[in-house]
Amino acid sequence: MPQVCTPDFSAGCAEGVRSGPWFHPDIWGQPVPLTVKRRRLDPGATDRIALRGRENFAYVIAGSGAAAASPATQGERLALGTESVLWLTGCDQMSAHAGPDGLDLLVAEATGRDPDVPPFPVRMVLTAAELPHLVSTRDTRDRLDLVTDDVPVGARAVRADRIIYHPGDTAAPHYHTDCHHVFCVLAGSGLLYAGGAAHRLDAGDSALVGPGEEHPFENDTSEEFSFVEFWAPPPAETVWTVAGDRCTWAPAG
Repeated sequence: MPQVCTPDFSAGCAEGVRSGPWFHPDIWGQPVPLTVKRRRLDPGATDRIALRGRENFAYVIAGSGAAAASPATQGERLALGTESVLWLTGCDQMSAHAGPDGLDLLVAEATGRDPDVPPFPVRMVLTAAELPHLVSTRDTRDRLDLVTDDVPVGARAVRADRIIYHPGDTAAPHYHTDCHHVFCVLAGSGLLYAGGAAHRLDAGDSALVGPGEEHPFENDTSEEFSFVEFWAPPPAETVWTVAGDRCTWAPAG
């Protein structure tokens, strides 16, 4: 059965900053090597975020600003814009400063793979224009790759993308053999079909699907339904359960 949670993002951790855990393995007692937080900064606010993952990244849901990481590089200041990705390894803290339109961040920390090999420090920002942008060949879905084999950050412990389901869009039934699948809903409302039932997901919700659990989606509303999906660890195999029906993608534009 999938597990669904509606997190509270109202905790104040610094002046002008509200936060909360979007996904944490302790919520359901599952061995998922991933933690996801949401940090919402008012215009001009600064947030310092501890990082405990082997591979960490921040996805800008909305707004703009700048970031730096610790241990710091002299003069380092990385510009953040809507739908950009800040990739960090070998860093124990990041600081984010919101621009005049505020900053809404998803921060993911992946703890799996090669625990005895220390990661070397990497700091990189990829803008939305630099990330792979794909469209479904099955319906009208829109996908932005955040951490995949086609995003040049060398990720090994996690995969992630942002996906938009337009009204009426659906995913082909499928499952992953060897990984946990985590969903953090950005906007709208849609249905997750798993465990023999339909589960409503709304903006702000998170959901967890286990290895081998079939999980198609449907946008049954008149608005866009979007979420960031994570695979932790990255799947070795995806199985499509209806003959001749699978999700395939092509470059946008």
